[in-house]
Amino acid sequence: MTCKRIPNGIVCVNPWARFHVGNRYIWMEYHPYGGPTFFTDRNCTQIYEPKVNDPVWPVFTKWHDQHMAAKGKA
Repeated sequence: MTCKRIPNGIVCVNPWARFHVGNRYIWMEYHPYGGPTFFTDRNCTQIYEPKVNDPVWPVFTKWHDQHMAAKGKA
């Protein structure tokens, strides 16, 4: 979770990403405890529930590995 200090408060935002899977895009919001939530639209209103062998999982795994590596360097 990314948190930024602003005057009189703190704003926290979950990391998000847009994945190109096949011939479409899948948007993802990642919560460190709850895991990823996938969406089929840019406004993140249409939830996408991937199956076990869904092609979004390898793309997510690559993103997650890069995210954790960057988080470790910070």
